[in-house]
Amino acid sequence: MKDIFSEVNRILESGQSGVIARIIRQKGSTPRSTGTRCLILEDGSIMGTIGGGQMEHLVMERAREVMRNQRSVIMKLALYGKDGAEMEMLCGGAVDIYLEPVSGENIKTREIFSELGRMAIEGRRGVIVTRVDEGIPAQDPACRILIQEDRSIFGAIEGLDAPGVHAFLPVGSPRLVETDTGTLFVEPVSPPEALYLFGAGHVSLFVCSLAAQVGFRVVVIDDRKDFANVERFPTADKIRVDAFLEVFDKITVTPDSYIVIVTHGHIHDRTVLREALRTYPKYIGMIGSRRKRDTIFASLRQEGVSDDILARVHCPIGLEIGAQTPEEIAVSILAELISVRNLGKNKAENLHRKVVSRPE
Repeated sequence: MKDIFSEVNRILESGQSGVIARIIRQKGSTPRSTGTRCLILEDGSIMGTIGGGQMEHLVMERAREVMRNQRSVIMKLALYGKDGAEMEMLCGGAVDIYLEPVSGENIKTREIFSELGRMAIEGRRGVIVTRVDEGIPAQDPACRILIQEDRSIFGAIEGLDAPGVHAFLPVGSPRLVETDTGTLFVEPVSPPEALYLFGAGHVSLFVCSLAAQVGFRVVVIDDRKDFANVERFPTADKIRVDAFLEVFDKITVTPDSYIVIVTHGHIHDRTVLREALRTYPKYIGMIGSRRKRDTIFASLRQEGVSDDILARVHCPIGLEIGAQTPEEIAVSILAELISVRNLGKNKAENLHRKVVSRPE
């Protein structure tokens, strides 16, 4: 799944139009949370989801109207009572959904989404502020502001000056803000988490494909150019052919990064693991049996690596679901990565224990 904002940038650059649908307010139990967004394209296709089912069908129908009129709309949907029953959604909550037309003819809009595309590639963060109201035309040049980490500003909202804009930094979660200039929706912009996939064998093929679908930015690394290439890994964001021992000097591992070690040999796995433990990503996982893990860990202890540091490693990698084939192993690995991303490390560990201890 590609980043929605990057996809908006792509369609605007190609001269197309679309509609961004965002959940801007949520009350009670709903399929998705505030800030969830999707993009409806001119051909009626959709990227992303704001909850699926009849609710999303209604949004897509309304989006066609928004595309025709080129003016924004706020949909208020109750997922309870008669309305909920008609949508076959009895979650019990309610959502406000903002449908915003975007057009490549709006130069300011194009500039902002072009910068958002660069931010995603370069791993930069920021905040985007969108004016929310009925009937805002797609050509409005003053309906959106992008604020970057360095406090630089792209775009404008009428009546909002620089001090007022900078007051939105930082923002932890998406929210509606009432101001003298009107209602604003403020949302953080974060780059996709980087997944450094060491090894370009059979398992990596499926890990890369699945990881790209669920929103990771995948960097495939191997020392064999016949394996690490775009023909084998068309969904990778980047492919590096480099020696495993040297490549860590050429990549940027952050606290939001994930490292998966599935190289073509135990010696290479150990080399990568040793270098990975000098960094502090969100996740380090290595393929292999418990016997392999214990052997590698013992050799690293002899080099002075402490048990506390080794405890950061997920090995055997993936949730224990009895995976056998490369495809199944990839599913187990992605399940573990998603659990760490969505639940945090501690809850993910609890989930792992529950799966492992599940009775036959």
